[in-house]
Amino acid sequence: MDSGAAAGSSSRTNRSTLERERRMRLRNLYSQLASFLPPQPRKMSTYEMLEQVTVYVNQLRKRVEELKQMKLQVEEECREMRSGPSLISPVINITELDSTLEVNLIAGMDTKFALCDIISILEEEGAQVLTATYHNTGNKILLSFHYQAAYSRIGIENVGVHERLKRLHIS
Repeated sequence: MDSGAAAGSSSRTNRSTLERERRMRLRNLYSQLASFLPPQPRKMSTYEMLEQVTVYVNQLRKRVEELKQMKLQVEEECREMRSGPSLISPVINITELDSTLEVNLIAGMDTKFALCDIISILEEEGAQVLTATYHNTGNKILLSFHYQAAYSRIGIENVGVHERLKRLHIS
């Protein structure tokens, strides 16, 4: 008979231990769930917390969807900008560097001109081209020419070079 009483009490302690562990697990789960919510000014009941979390998670889902749509729009606009015609107006800059001069041209990809035409203009104006560099960056073309006067006594008229390059129909 003692063995039956001992077995009954051990099964009761077993059940109470299981129930205690179950409550602890639920408490931990509720705590994790509450951590998803922004800080609350007052303590909420479990039911209120579940309602708040449900509403908050749905709001976050909507916000994520909005952000995904916005991202797709921005990516599409970027693709269109890269593939579409460039609206960059050409920029011509002439700088004097000691005995040499530098011409920098920045133009859009849709700009039509020939590199040899630019070099011809510089040579016709009395320049000897020392270096010419060409760089393509996305939707821009960058050209840089270093030149010096072919005849140092004559020199080069920067205004004339600038005007002729503008007339080349770079724009």
